[in-house]
Amino acid sequence: MRTMIPMAILATLAFGHGAQAADISSEGIYSGDLFSRPKLSGDWGGVRNEMAEHGVTLDLEATQVTQHVASGGYDGSLLSRFPGNRVSQRFPGLSETASDAMFNMLLKIDTGKAGLWPGGFLTVRGEGRVGDSLGLRPGSLMPVNGDALSPQVPKHANQDVLALTELNYAQFLSERFGIAFGLFNMADGDRNEFAGSLRSRSHFMNVGMRISPVIGAAVPLLTTLGVSALFLPTRNISGQIGLINAEETAGYDPFERDHGTTFLTEWQFKHALAGLPGKQTVGFVYGFDRKKLDFGADPRLQLSSLLTAGEAIKTNADTWALFYNAHQYLQGDAKGGWGPFLRAGVSDGHPNPVKWNVAFGFGGIGVGSWRSHDTWGVGGYALGASNEAVLNRLGIHDETGFEAFYNAAVTPWLQVTADVQYINSALTEAGLPALGPFPAVNLPGPKDAWVVGFRTRLDF
Repeated sequence: MRTMIPMAILATLAFGHGAQAADISSEGIYSGDLFSRPKLSGDWGGVRNEMAEHGVTLDLEATQVTQHVASGGYDGSLLSRFPGNRVSQRFPGLSETASDAMFNMLLKIDTGKAGLWPGGFLTVRGEGRVGDSLGLRPGSLMPVNGDALSPQVPKHANQDVLALTELNYAQFLSERFGIAFGLFNMADGDRNEFAGSLRSRSHFMNVGMRISPVIGAAVPLLTTLGVSALFLPTRNISGQIGLINAEETAGYDPFERDHGTTFLTEWQFKHALAGLPGKQTVGFVYGFDRKKLDFGADPRLQLSSLLTAGEAIKTNADTWALFYNAHQYLQGDAKGGWGPFLRAGVSDGHPNPVKWNVAFGFGGIGVGSWRSHDTWGVGGYALGASNEAVLNRLGIHDETGFEAFYNAAVTPWLQVTADVQYINSALTEAGLPALGPFPAVNLPGPKDAWVVGFRTRLDF
């Protein structure tokens, strides 16, 4: 997936070393008054500009999300059927309103600009999270707040966490070929210009709109060790082929979490239709030798609140998935325009819990000349659950959802997003086995849910 390559590295490959050099070396890149500069803290008295001139950039970002279940989901009328409210005791965090905040620090070093050697790029990322998300309350298989998944520290769901999520090095051996290795962050994978990715903070919130969930059985959510070969045969074609560990390693020693290996490749093709830009992305992943596949361990699917130790799936079966996304401008370009997007994926469905997925809609950058930096989107998603026995026992079937968002760029460093979602859940009545002091129960299915949310992003 593209996430194995830092975004700056892909930009260097795609547009040439000279183009990136011109951008970073522009005089006063971080300067300006409070309402025009790109970062809230500015140029640090010129130090930040000087650092960028010498190939060192440091980005600090904070995102806060508040969401509310306006109706439906696992509401009080469903939960009140159980004496002593046993369901809410067993699954805490069922509040209809939740808020959390995410923090991101990204350090990049260009060895060529630093006066060391050409073609080298070091990337270091740390992430933190505080607060709570809505969790299972909306009753959806797809989490309604994809931002809350970063960082994903195994066994620390809905806890305050701080972790190193990226530490890798890439070396370009020519303008057409490079290699990358280290601790990679996968959140930028399957990126779409209108729909975003798991890294996005200015696009959709629902995970079903931001990625193809079919990759979840083979690809860790965020952080893992890997190695990749990077290719750019032409200015309009870029791709990679790599191997990664199949387990999430954020917050742990990555060399001690190496059960399973995933082969992956992703290729991007830029094109023009009637003179208007577009891009298509196609990728393939194959996971093998994974000793344990726990459906409930992947926060991209809201199964952790339903599965128990007795229900977890243990398998060494291989799994594969094919994914695709595309966007096409019908008016304008990345400086201001709009058009349709499509995302789709298919998997073997065994042991992968998601057999297929599709998301589509329209998105854009800017609303006329007066709101040229805002982003917006409207669309829907659908996914088909596999025929795994544990999913059938939990009453998990196909799911559909709708989402619309508007992201206002108040200043270059402050963005505020308004978001609304409608979900026809994949979850129906489920039989849950006993767990500790809690007896077995039949959990009724959720109602169709409406979820509204607001997101604020600060770029320091």
